[in-house]
Amino acid sequence: MRLPVNSPRRSWRCSVLAVLLLPLLAEGAQPAALRPGQLWRDVARNPINAHGGGVIFHQGLYYWYGTHKIEGLSEKTHADGGVHLYASRDLVAWHDQGMVLRLDGDENQDLTHECNFDRPKVVYHDASRQFVLYFKLYLRGHGTRVGFVGVATSASPSGPFIYRHKFLGGNSPEGTGDFAMFKDDNGDLYHLTVRKPDKAFVIGKMREDYLLPADRYVVCAGVPEKTEAPAVIKREGRYWMLASGSTGWAPNAARSFSATSLVGPWTDHGNPCAGVNPHNGLGPELTYGGQSTYIFKVEGASDAWIACFDINKPDHPYDSLHVWLPISFDGGRMAIPWRDQ
Repeated sequence: MRLPVNSPRRSWRCSVLAVLLLPLLAEGAQPAALRPGQLWRDVARNPINAHGGGVIFHQGLYYWYGTHKIEGLSEKTHADGGVHLYASRDLVAWHDQGMVLRLDGDENQDLTHECNFDRPKVVYHDASRQFVLYFKLYLRGHGTRVGFVGVATSASPSGPFIYRHKFLGGNSPEGTGDFAMFKDDNGDLYHLTVRKPDKAFVIGKMREDYLLPADRYVVCAGVPEKTEAPAVIKREGRYWMLASGSTGWAPNAARSFSATSLVGPWTDHGNPCAGVNPHNGLGPELTYGGQSTYIFKVEGASDAWIACFDINKPDHPYDSLHVWLPISFDGGRMAIPWRDQ
C-alpha cells in the first residue's frame, strides 16, 4: 500500500516514550512499539530496506530514506541499489513508497550498479520548494580512496529524485567520507564531514541553492580526528552531535559533543550510551553493535528526539538491523540508554 502524500497531520500531545508505544490505525498485524535491534517490517510484512539514511517530516508525514541493499550480495560485491523510501504517520507503521533513486545507469555513468553508494540524507530547500538528496558516492572501479558527495533533487518528498552532479568536499582532492547535512534556523545549510585522507573533521557552508559548497571548509575545533557517522541537531540554542569512531564496518564506542557554534569549539561529552542490547550482548563500548546515522525530532512532542543507528552486516547487508532510541538531555549531556521497546 502506498501512503498518500496528502494525508492529514496527526495531533501529537505526548512524550517520546508514548510515541514509541502508539497503537496503530488499522495496520494489520503490526507491532505496537519499536523494538530496537530486532527485524523491523513494513505494513506489508517485508523487512524495511533503508540503511544508513535519515528521516524528515513534511505535511504530516515522516519520510524515511535509506540505502536499498540487494539481497544475496555483500558490501564487497556491490550490494547498493539506490535510495528506498518509506512513509509513516506514527513512526511505527511504515508504508513502502518504492525506490526514489536507482543505481541503474550504464558503466560510463556515475550512478551505475557497481559504484559504492551510502548514507542518503534529504533537506528541503524553501526558496525553490525542492527536496535535495545527498549521498556518499565512490565511482565504479575506483575503490574508496576518493569520496564524492552526490546530489539529486525532486519537487516531491516521495520522488523520483533526479541526479544532478557530484562534488568533492573538504577542500581535498580525495574528498570526504561520512557526513551530516545540517540546516540552521536561518536556512543556511552546512556539510559536516570527515575529510580524506587526514581524517580531520571539517565543516563547509553550502551555496544558497544547496547544490554545491560555497566556502572553504574549516576544521571543527574540539572534534578529534577519525570522527565518523555524524548526526547534528540544534536544541535550545546549542548544537549537539552524535558520532562514532573509525573502524570500518565494525562497531565502536559512540561519541557525543555540543557547541554554541558549528565550527566549535565542541565540548566532548563522551559516550552517551548505557545498557546492553540483549539480542547480541553488546553494550555501550560497541554502541549496541550499531553505528549512528541520524537524529530527528518527534513533531508536536516537547523536546523529544530519536537517535537512529544501523547494525551493519557487511557480509549480508540486506539483513542489517535498525536501532532507534529516544534521547534525553540530563546534566548537560546527551544520554541514549538501551530500551527493549
